[in-house]
Amino acid sequence: MTAALLALAAVLLRPRHRPSFPVARSGPSGRGGGGTATVDEAAVALAMLAAVLRGGSGAVEALEAVAAVDDGPAGAELAVVAAAHRWGEPPARAWEHVGPGWAPAAAAWQAALSAGAAPSGLVEAAAERVQAAEGRRVEASIERAGVLLVLPLGLCFLPGFLATTVVPVVLLLLGGLR
Repeated sequence: MTAALLALAAVLLRPRHRPSFPVARSGPSGRGGGGTATVDEAAVALAMLAAVLRGGSGAVEALEAVAAVDDGPAGAELAVVAAAHRWGEPPARAWEHVGPGWAPAAAAWQAALSAGAAPSGLVEAAAERVQAAEGRRVEASIERAGVLLVLPLGLCFLPGFLATTVVPVVLLLLGGLR
């Protein structure tokens, strides 16, 4: 729901002129070369991009619209991709300028544009794949953390268990043998 509202805002608030390259984005807005987008940020940006594309916007215009609305690193990276498209670079090279987290989006984008199809469905599917992969990664990390927590707890409770259960039984058995 939030992504759809942001995409609608991106379409309504997109600039009417078409810049040939993005303006430098450093300053108080937090944009600039300050890193790459996280997986969640990329997934949200891709969902917005799919919504803008479904709204009838062109491919490069949709990239620019989402970049204009997203103040984070994902918006800055999409602005770089849009600028590369405006400069006439092929889609494969345009997506090379951003981080490796955008690989599913780049593959979907290239497949759609080479087939002459609208990229909205493929971009949305890429967003879902990115979110699913991140969910699996987080789940595996949580399971690993559980295992790593059990080991120290086991080492802490093992002496107490031995002292209160095993040692008395062994002493009783040894006392009964004498």
